This record gives sequence, C-alpha cells and structure tokens, in this order.
Amino acid sequence: MKKKMMSLILLLAMTVTCLSGCGSSGGSDSKGDVDSLNIMVWDGTWSEEVFEDFEEETGIHVNVSFIDNTDTIISKLIEGSADYDLVDIESAYVKSFVDNELLTKLDTEKLTYQKDLIDSVGGAIGDEAMEYTTPDMAPGYTCVIYNKETCPIEIKSFKDLADPALEGEVAMVNSTISLYGMALEALGYSADSTSEEEIKEANDLLTDIKKNVKAFVGESAVSQLENGECSVAFCWDYSTLCNDTKDNWDKFEIADLDSPNEYFCQYWGIPSSSKKAEAATELINFMMKPEELAKDYEEYGGVPVLKEEVIEEYLPEGYYDNPSIKRYEELYNNSWKVAVNDDQINIMDTYYTELMGNQ
Repeated sequence: MKKKMMSLILLLAMTVTCLSGCGSSGGSDSKGDVDSLNIMVWDGTWSEEVFEDFEEETGIHVNVSFIDNTDTIISKLIEGSADYDLVDIESAYVKSFVDNELLTKLDTEKLTYQKDLIDSVGGAIGDEAMEYTTPDMAPGYTCVIYNKETCPIEIKSFKDLADPALEGEVAMVNSTISLYGMALEALGYSADSTSEEEIKEANDLLTDIKKNVKAFVGESAVSQLENGECSVAFCWDYSTLCNDTKDNWDKFEIADLDSPNEYFCQYWGIPSSSKKAEAATELINFMMKPEELAKDYEEYGGVPVLKEEVIEEYLPEGYYDNPSIKRYEELYNNSWKVAVNDDQINIMDTYYTELMGNQ
C-alpha cells in the first residue's frame, strides 16, 4: 500500500463516472469488432508467449503495460483516461475497486477454469462471490526469509529482526500494509487494526527494526539475498528464489514465526469503463488454460493456481518437487489478509512518513 492510495482510488472513481456520463464507457462491443486489448499486469508474472498465442488464435492483439505496485495501476488508469480492458489487482485492494464501482461484473459462466482452482484460492475480501474479480495466481506470502548459512541468529519472531546481531543484514519491502500488518500481528494485534495506539506501537517496533535494515525494496529482495548483501529479508520472494536455482532450495528458508504471515493473491478485473468486456473475458479464460498458464510458471516459477491433476502434465518434470509449493500450502492456515480502508490508511500513512523520514 502506498501513500495517498485511497485518494487516488476516489479520483479514479470520479474519472470513470465522468467518462460514463459522456458516453465513453459501459457496454461491450461485439467480440468480432475488437482488434486489440489494453491490459495491465505485474512485471515478471506473465509470459509474452501467452499473449502471442492469444493473438494467433483470435486475431486480437494484446497491448501490455507492466506495473510494479498498485498505485501505478491507479495512476495509469487516471492518466490514460481509464482506457484499459483488463487489470491485475492485489487482493487487498479488490474491495476498494468494487466499492467505488471501478469494475464491471464478470460473465463467470465463460470462465471455465474456475472449477479447477486450488482450494486455497477463493474470492477476495469485498468480492467473496467473485462477481467482479477472478483469481489469476495462487496465494503468495510476505515472509521472513533467511540464509541458513549466514544468518547470525535463530529467528522465531518478527520482533527478532530488531536484534542488534542483525545490524546491516536485513532487507525489507516498503509496502505499508505489509510492514504495519506484520508488526501488528507480532504484537498480538490484528493486521486490520484502526487503533492509533496499536499502530503507534507497531511503528515503534518497525523503528527498532529499521536500525538493522540495509535496504528497503519496492519490488524484490532477491538480489540482496542471492548476492549475500543481506542474510535476512522480509519479502515475498521465496518462490522466486526457489525457481532461480535448485542451489537455493537448501540455502534459503522461511522462518517459523510465532505470528502469522501476510497472505496475498492477484485477481483479474475488467474496468467498468471498458467497452471490450466480452473479448477481455475471453482473454482471461485463454490465459488460464493449463497449457498456457504452464508457460508462465516455466518462465517465472510460482505455485500453480490450478489443481495439480489439471496442470501437471504441462509443467517441467519434477516441478512439484520445488519446496516453495509445499511451504506455501503449510502457510495457508497460518496467515492473515486484509482489505485496505480509509481509517487505517490515514493513520498508517502518518507513521510511515515518520518511519521513512528517520534516517
């Protein structure tokens, strides 16, 4: 979560409403009239080959914009006059998109892949029935990952990251909700707390941890871990590490903490301003075919969102030997997830600014 996120969402909602009033949105053109689709996806998750396959099969070209955080999605939608047909949304923001009427209802009968989703994937908070969004990948987890060969202490709690023995050894994502949610849970509070007293206490813990942080990262801590710059990272990169090389299977591990880890998932959503909902729905279903989805996993790794018996034949031999798959299954029942809200963001933003300003 980035600063001013809710303000951006509200601005986007007004932009879409304005466009709708001018007749620029609503409805769906005949699929046969569509020659291109504009989509936004997270960098490093979808194979270009899949989009090429879709164009070859349908004649529809896919214009892809890559993003690295949610505020980029909002900014692009606003700056681009909301001219996008499909966006990839973090689970924590689905409720905000739905509540602000930024998404159109999906034709779920045409999303045939949904029956084959793994058990740990369902609707996001705010769209539990998956009327407006549909999962596009398996759950991920923001965890404490450590190098078993070089980490100087045993990590049993998120609070252990403040141990002086870890000075200059820690890399951390700079996602507000991930940082404060994890700190709140470690202190025995709820990650969706709106208590300023509790959030201040979480900020105090993060301030202590910051003394050991060598690098805050916006997207990935893989380089800091693999090049030995840091022996510990609070990040979402375990599956990426395990996919990079089998050498990492024995080198890195997720710490077993006394509090749960952050659960997150990604969801497809069709902006309410799109006039190409039918073609966008066809693209979703195409990308989620097991033979196409497998191309993404072969290129980037990750836990398959489709059941093993459905997708395994399309994956490289031994794919399910990857330790991140079993580890993520174990984490499912010991995790927390939230939907961002105004009250929480306003408080967290104040402390986040203070936290990052204390150099």
